Amino acid sequence: MTQTPVPARADAVVVGGGCMGASVAFHLARRGVEVVLLEKDHIASGATGHSGAIVRQHYETRLGVRLARRSLAFFERFQEETRFPAGFRTTGFLSGARTRDLAAFDALFDLLKSEGVRVERLDAREAKTLEPALDATDYAAVVHDPEAGYADPIATAEGFASAARRDGAAVLEGVRVGGLLLRKGRVAGVRLRGGGTIASERVVLAAGNWTLAFARTAGVRLPIRFVHGEVAILRRPRDFGASPRIHFDFYHRTYSRPDGERDTLVGYMARRERVLRRHELADDSVPGPTVRDLRKRLAERFPSMARAQPRGGWAGVYDVTPDEYPIVDRVGPAGLFVAVGFSGHGFKLSPELGRLLAEFVAKDQKSSELEALAASRFARRRPIRPEAPFPARRGERIP
Repeated sequence: MTQTPVPARADAVVVGGGCMGASVAFHLARRGVEVVLLEKDHIASGATGHSGAIVRQHYETRLGVRLARRSLAFFERFQEETRFPAGFRTTGFLSGARTRDLAAFDALFDLLKSEGVRVERLDAREAKTLEPALDATDYAAVVHDPEAGYADPIATAEGFASAARRDGAAVLEGVRVGGLLLRKGRVAGVRLRGGGTIASERVVLAAGNWTLAFARTAGVRLPIRFVHGEVAILRRPRDFGASPRIHFDFYHRTYSRPDGERDTLVGYMARRERVLRRHELADDSVPGPTVRDLRKRLAERFPSMARAQPRGGWAGVYDVTPDEYPIVDRVGPAGLFVAVGFSGHGFKLSPELGRLLAEFVAKDQKSSELEALAASRFARRRPIRPEAPFPARRGERIP
């Protein structure tokens, strides 16, 4: 853990050392804001370290596509921007539709094209040529995004935090926040467990599943539920062929991506949703039957993966809003900001949302994107709705 002294005060305090908190701290420090980043364990020790880390542009709203496009562009130049690597790999992205879903497929395809995403429309034969291990026989059409990829989630958060430190931020690991300090209806700083305070008129809560508890100390209630998620790592058989692309299979309910040179990461798009009472798991391991079920589902699309060797996996907790888009807003007492409820989208959107939130915190300039992500949208009955919904997507969460 870092031995950096705890400052008595700061222009802004960011609570949470995952990809989002680290991104906010980086963008604040880049603007010359005196910022302190607090993490109770170590950087990326929470949900970020369990992320599938897929970086894609395949969204059903213009808002999602635009945030994802700008974030992908940042990942592509991450080392140039921060001077640290994020381990980003361009793999390409594939997802198909059966005949009954072609109208919805075309609407989504047109939305992506209109937003400048370089998608291609393939038939089953062309998809098979591009991805020889893929069984595309039930697909009437396939979308291919050649720019999508994945990154190293831990390296990404560490890169943002290290760059923030280089630009003058105090990055404190192993420092737990006990609550918020309030004075005359506004934020006055944070109270640390074990004693001590940091005075600040601006506090950003980006502590993932712990954000709700901190927000409640300021009288703020947020519509978040906690949902169980699971992934497995499978060693591809020797005859699989070239490393695959990211693949979303709406019909067998899995997403997958390569993990290094020989493994594949696979997770559920949706099973029966398991809503949790608590924001953290006592055990983040994955049972053998779950790994075998994921392998079986993946083999429906990549038949040779029936012979894949399980290499482990993990479970995690999604913080999910009613419309499955995050809340990134100023809430409650003056000076309090939250970035929460990412519903599986946080990693891929962290570069751009970190930038927009830092701009809001530093200059009181709220972008149109953050207006759309306001906490009040649910009370106003203005949730974000898909503009080009894919039928099999309804009620599902996609990382």
